[in-house]
Amino acid sequence: MRTTSTLAILFITLLVASAIRAEVPEGSVWIDVRTPSEYARGHLPQATLIPFDGIEAGVAGIHLAKDAPIYLYCAVGGRAEMARKSLLAAGYTNVTNVGSLEAARELASPSTNGQ
Repeated sequence: MRTTSTLAILFITLLVASAIRAEVPEGSVWIDVRTPSEYARGHLPQATLIPFDGIEAGVAGIHLAKDAPIYLYCAVGGRAEMARKSLLAAGYTNVTNVGSLEAARELASPSTNGQ
């Protein structure tokens, strides 16, 4: 049985996901910050693998503008958040942690961003 607070959290989570989905611009860069073995088990087709512990060098290697829309994901969201903070510290200004692979699949689906 779900409690009122659990339902409120679920509702807020759905609202936030909906708002982010509406804002994902076409041509956004999707980066999977998990390990190569996790990536091999499943990933977004448009995602580039750059493990979180090499995120700054990896992003520099693909020559992105500092204001390019970058969307990060991992298994749950923790590593993506560490990567997001590293990229912000490196001067990237449009970096979003979408959390898990499942959340990334939902946000990147063709029906939501025109891909």
